[in-house]
Amino acid sequence: MNAVFTVIEPLPAAIAPPGPWRAQVVGSSFSLGDQPDVIWQAHLPADPAAAQAALRAAAAQLEAQEAALATVTQRLQRVASGAISFSSALPPAEQALLSMLPAIQPEGASFGLGDTLQEWWQAAQEQIAALSAQAREVLGGYATVETVQSGRLIGRTRINWHGDARSLLIAGIDPAHAALHQQTLALALRSRAGLLRLIGLVGRGAAIAATMVAAPAGAIMVLPAVWQFVQEVLAEVRQPMV
Repeated sequence: MNAVFTVIEPLPAAIAPPGPWRAQVVGSSFSLGDQPDVIWQAHLPADPAAAQAALRAAAAQLEAQEAALATVTQRLQRVASGAISFSSALPPAEQALLSMLPAIQPEGASFGLGDTLQEWWQAAQEQIAALSAQAREVLGGYATVETVQSGRLIGRTRINWHGDARSLLIAGIDPAHAALHQQTLALALRSRAGLLRLIGLVGRGAAIAATMVAAPAGAIMVLPAVWQFVQEVLAEVRQPMV
């Protein structure tokens, strides 16, 4: 079997965090103080060597995405400074950003982009709102990290943002299997931190991109464009788990 990494979210909408994770929304309603955990699950192959290889590949995927995200600010600064202009030779992220910015200008609607921009704006705003809700969830709630191998739960850790944690492992677990859960936990915590970094990255990027538009409240107007830019940057290195 192939490894599957899933984040099960109680929120009604969710963004997949950096790394190999797929977001699965269950959309439960809850009151403050009765918030269910976000569940991070790694389903690994039965063969120990294959399980280790899957976790190494997942960590490498996360590292590649972290490295790509580290270039976002510099790439936006290059666009804002005029160091690059629209060209088919540009990476898709820069091409998409430069094609979106005219629609944000006050005169953009005159080109018939009003309806398209509104739909695009709404979708991006919903994604940004989901990301913000997930960030609040990370800071205020617990996460449960589970390692499942060949359909059997071998380890579970419940942990909050401050590091308070409790781990349970199957009886008689050997060091190799315990190490698998430890690696899953480390991967989940690193991806959870990456989710929080996305918020700051989009905010800084919006401040840079705002210098390229003449619209009032420029930083707010360009937020969806910057969010799309970040998604395009991640797409450059994001690969399906095999």
